[in-house]
Amino acid sequence: MEVKDSYSEIFKDIIKVLVVLAHPDDAEVVCGGLIARLSKDGKQVRLVVTTNGGKGMQDKQGYTESEFGDSRTKEQIKAATVLGIKPEDNFNLNFPDGEFDDDLEHIEKIVWHVREFKPDLVITHNASEDIINFNNTSYWVNHRDHRKTGMAVLDACYPYSRDRGFFPVHFDNNLTPHTVTKLLIADNYLHPEVRYFDITETAETKKEALRNHPSAFGPNAADDYLEENLMGDKYFEPLRFVEIY
Repeated sequence: MEVKDSYSEIFKDIIKVLVVLAHPDDAEVVCGGLIARLSKDGKQVRLVVTTNGGKGMQDKQGYTESEFGDSRTKEQIKAATVLGIKPEDNFNLNFPDGEFDDDLEHIEKIVWHVREFKPDLVITHNASEDIINFNNTSYWVNHRDHRKTGMAVLDACYPYSRDRGFFPVHFDNNLTPHTVTKLLIADNYLHPEVRYFDITETAETKKEALRNHPSAFGPNAADDYLEENLMGDKYFEPLRFVEIY
């Protein structure tokens, strides 16, 4: 399939990008190459991860949830640094893995970052589909934390961040309302609104960042994830673009 690079179209007037994802390794998988490209281009990227990933140990033994979550959040810091995210723009809300919800408590934490950082564009998960269709032969369950994080981000962007009536305690700390009009949504591989972002020049950076998650991934995972981005002789990350009017 022949695709075109939508980077200039989407990011030509963008200065700040807020990435809100569910687990400490999701940014590298979903848009690690794009984040690295944005960083190289002088854009400011803030990463907010909603859970500590402490339960995602699969069949690994010898860990407690707390220990595993701590190792994963430390790996988040290292990997994001590889992608060019500054430590002061790297956050983990530390909710328990598998327990994130789209209620007011959780929405408020995201609204705070939207109002404080004031992004021009937000990247998050697919909130609308229970089953993700990668192609005609590959399907998987859309993780509950992904669905709930995506929904909380959508709610945070509209109307909670915009309207002064929501979470007025924020304004005691000199925050002001903020309106988000542009979003990129992950795991929408076959959606008609998908855009493709050429990460060929940052593919090795993405691979290095993925390798900074040894708690989550096996030794060949970085190569496997990058292989999914290969289209012809270039690498692309697909994300659905939505503009809110």
